[in-house]
Amino acid sequence: MSRPTKVCLVLGGGGARGLAHLGVLQVLEREDIAVDCILGTSVGAVVGACYSINPDALAETRKALAYFNSEAFAGNPFKKVFLKSEDVERNFFSNLVSSIKKSYVFSNLLRRKSIFPGEKLFEVIADLVPDKEFADARIPFAVPALDLHSGQEVLITEGRLRTAVHASCSLPGFFPPVEHGGRLLADAGVIGPVPVSAARERFRPDVAIAVDITSSIQPLATLSSGLDVILRVEAIAGTRLNALELEKADVVITPDVGRKYWSDFSGLEQLITEGVLAAEAKLPEIREALLRKRRSFFWSRLTSAR
Repeated sequence: MSRPTKVCLVLGGGGARGLAHLGVLQVLEREDIAVDCILGTSVGAVVGACYSINPDALAETRKALAYFNSEAFAGNPFKKVFLKSEDVERNFFSNLVSSIKKSYVFSNLLRRKSIFPGEKLFEVIADLVPDKEFADARIPFAVPALDLHSGQEVLITEGRLRTAVHASCSLPGFFPPVEHGGRLLADAGVIGPVPVSAARERFRPDVAIAVDITSSIQPLATLSSGLDVILRVEAIAGTRLNALELEKADVVITPDVGRKYWSDFSGLEQLITEGVLAAEAKLPEIREALLRKRRSFFWSRLTSAR
């Protein structure tokens, strides 16, 4: 009989930590664990789009490292301002608080739709994601996004990959929403960084493998401002929502990168290594999940034939 199990890989968001996804894919390829469909959000959408077109983890890893270590990326003015400005800390919340205290963020939000222009984000995506259509994907692929008009999460499964990934990476407030198919779309990671429910609804997999690269909640001794409280509550809420999503996965791979800030693009090789180590640690659990599904499949075929 043909292989009865359908494996879906769900790639979560987390900025630079997304390089760990490539390490996970390397292990799955090496162990001949076929990925039948992919769903990714934010940086998971970037990696998923690239891999769905070219299912070669080592090749995609080399391309990603070459890009992030290139002069083109290092000299990108957007990167200098947003990702690694010399006058702010790397911590995302510290960056935001510092900018608001300087009135930069607040004044920009009053005058414009977002802090940063969407064109700059699209330039980075265009450097990474091939200019292909969903129909060109060798592995079925989907991208969740949040429709700001209806308040509903939608799945993008057709059209240009770059447009879908752009929408999935457009963090509300920081980047303008993307108009697509009569909708106004933004990053769905704010309501679910690892969208296992969407993957199950779209692809109906037998085994869902989720890769969680979200930042862990660390204890805080003090909260010095009302803004600190708001950001802390949002972080806690996001963590709780993500935990509910992860419960719906058969296997959860969690690379040890949670303390690394999403905008820190240093030590990229180590991020990939963490993805490899985390996936290797979960191999027995993945194989057990596959075996369990296969046994169930064959048993149902046997009983139905009687």
